Amino acid sequence: MDGLRYLYLTNAAMLVVIGVGLLLVWRRHRGQVHLRDMSGSMLCAALLSAGYLMRDAAPAPYAMLGPVLMLAGAIPNLLLLAVSVSGLAGRRLPRAAAALIALGTAAAVLAPEPAGQLRWWPLWDLAVLAVLGALAARWLWRSHRLERWLGPQLILLGLSQLLLVVYGDAGMAPNLCAAVLLRAGIGILYGLSALEGGLREAGKLAARFQLLTEHSVQGVVVTDGKRILYANPAVRAIYGLPLGQGNFTVIADLPPESFSDEQLLRQHRLLQEGKVDIASWEGRREVAGGRELELRFEAWRVEWDGVGATQILITDDTERNASARALVHQATHDKLTGLPNRTVLIQRLKEYCYLADGSLHCTLVVLNIDRFKLFNQSQGHVTGDHVLKAFAAKLKEALGARAELMRLGGDEFAIVDPDEGNADDIAERLHNACLQAVKVPAGEYFIDASMGMAVFPDNAGNAEALLRAANAAMYQAKRTPGTALAMAEQRFEQMSSKSLDNEQALRKGIRNREIYLDYQPKIDAVSGRLLGFEALARWLRPGVGTVSPVEFIAIAERTGLIPELGGMLLEQACRQIAIWCAELGDCVPVAVNVSPMQLLNRGFLELVERILVDTGIPPRCLTLEITESAAVDNLDDTRLQLQQLSALGIDVAMDDFGTGFSSLSMLRQLPLSAVKIDRGLIDPLPAPDAVAVVKAICQLAAALDLQVVAEGIETLEQAVSARDCGCHALQGFFYARPLTVADAGEWMRREQAEAAAGGALAG
Repeated sequence: MDGLRYLYLTNAAMLVVIGVGLLLVWRRHRGQVHLRDMSGSMLCAALLSAGYLMRDAAPAPYAMLGPVLMLAGAIPNLLLLAVSVSGLAGRRLPRAAAALIALGTAAAVLAPEPAGQLRWWPLWDLAVLAVLGALAARWLWRSHRLERWLGPQLILLGLSQLLLVVYGDAGMAPNLCAAVLLRAGIGILYGLSALEGGLREAGKLAARFQLLTEHSVQGVVVTDGKRILYANPAVRAIYGLPLGQGNFTVIADLPPESFSDEQLLRQHRLLQEGKVDIASWEGRREVAGGRELELRFEAWRVEWDGVGATQILITDDTERNASARALVHQATHDKLTGLPNRTVLIQRLKEYCYLADGSLHCTLVVLNIDRFKLFNQSQGHVTGDHVLKAFAAKLKEALGARAELMRLGGDEFAIVDPDEGNADDIAERLHNACLQAVKVPAGEYFIDASMGMAVFPDNAGNAEALLRAANAAMYQAKRTPGTALAMAEQRFEQMSSKSLDNEQALRKGIRNREIYLDYQPKIDAVSGRLLGFEALARWLRPGVGTVSPVEFIAIAERTGLIPELGGMLLEQACRQIAIWCAELGDCVPVAVNVSPMQLLNRGFLELVERILVDTGIPPRCLTLEITESAAVDNLDDTRLQLQQLSALGIDVAMDDFGTGFSSLSMLRQLPLSAVKIDRGLIDPLPAPDAVAVVKAICQLAAALDLQVVAEGIETLEQAVSARDCGCHALQGFFYARPLTVADAGEWMRREQAEAAAGGALAG
């Protein structure tokens, strides 16, 4: 019995050694998963032997653990063995087969055995191993490798179980010896198979490396710092030298203009000492044939024939860099003239302005050819292009090397000179160049140009402001006929900055509804009663105070904000009319000024209709005032708009009458209800000539059935004179300054109270 115990222990130990050995081999070859599975099968077989030993040799209390260990070792033993064999053959074990093996093994191990005899487990083990062996022989026999002998070994391992079936416990010793020998053989077979598989994988990797490098367009070099150990065909093509063929090439023997052995040795040392992981550098190299290439190098540490080496990847960037330079040139230069463009101009100005130390000056001239669009229309764009090229060449010749000429686009050029002292000389050279005829294939042409000059830091403190100053000066020069040059304002930057601040503040003011309305009364010239109000825009700018309407209305018209501002004020006035109607039962007409941009906007009529519907006010309570200039400039469109407004029941008055090109024909064609005489004609009253003009306007208005309003009444004499001339309504500081909403409402309440009192007395 002691001999059998030692045999059990030896068998288990051998299986553990084989299993651990296979596991270690698998860790080096992770792709061969069947090694791991076979290792698990060996270790579980060792557990099975330990179960046999405990069942037969352990004391009574512990002997009961034997069947448990046998079951724990038998099931995974056969399952992992089946999975490993299937994996080695490139197949997968079906789930049904795995379930059958597990259930059959459990039944065979737990089934009661006749005394002194093993039957069910050996028979089941024999059956499984025989089937696996037959399948392995079928799957692997034609492989012409070591794996083909796995099937016969499995079959022999299964047949060894007959010793237990025939001889019972007496056959245990020979069975253990045969099993451990056969499993050792299987382990050796798996180990040799793994080695062979590793060699195949290494061969594949070598073939892949050769495939990648031999057909790569990038050069691949392996060096030990002094010799070239390997060079692919791309390296030979780049350098035009037979590198990497035959004996190793010593780098020091190669042309120094092609190879920098010092730099290569320095990078090699850094990599081998572990100071850097990847080294990169670039350089120009002269190769065979005298060609100069722009090469980029990347290197890292590798092992070559068991020795540390450096692998270098060489990329020829000559064409790519040339293409990049061509793209940069295309992006920074004008295609027609070849001159630098606006991008280069901004860059130069930044260099001169942003990098200046206070002592550096810069002169900028912006030159625009006058009426060049007309030239293109009459002579054609081909001739126009020829003229631009010839004119650019003439300017460049006139400037010489003193200044840099650029084309900003179209018919606009720029000249930059870092020397302020050359400003007068540049202006004279440019002027003389423009006086000379430009010769092109189609003939000779004289060019007029408008030029604006600005100097840093006198006119501006940065590049963008300097360009704006020169542009503003150029537009100023356009007011002078012929070739002209204008200097920028003394400190254009401050002026433009203030203008920009005002524009931005107005945008915020409209958005935040900082602009409100005051209301100036219109008085009946005879009775002195209230006839209506004129809504006047006011802006209380935060942090600044009251801003004149003349100023912010001009900003709104210049920036295109007037439709938005006018629409907001019109809606504000109508909502106030609705409030007064609700509080007082009625409201006198309120006049709202409409700019030409609003009146001629296609959506203006829809805006008025929407506001009337939203506020619910009677159209008779709203009067719109238009300027005389708007009517004169766009008579047909104005007439159509006024007809549509009249159809809505809204009266329209002409404001500032007498300041423009007043005509009887215009007044007859427009559906107006009143005209307002400009204060410029009212101020001289009661002078006789002024009386004659105002009286004539009143007679003209009476003939056309128009009411006349005199604005700007500031004295009693003006009021009496305007009344005597025939004005129906008077407006001005003599009666009241513009009133707040509360004061205007109080005025209407007094009027209603007086009217009610007068009615009661009359009754």
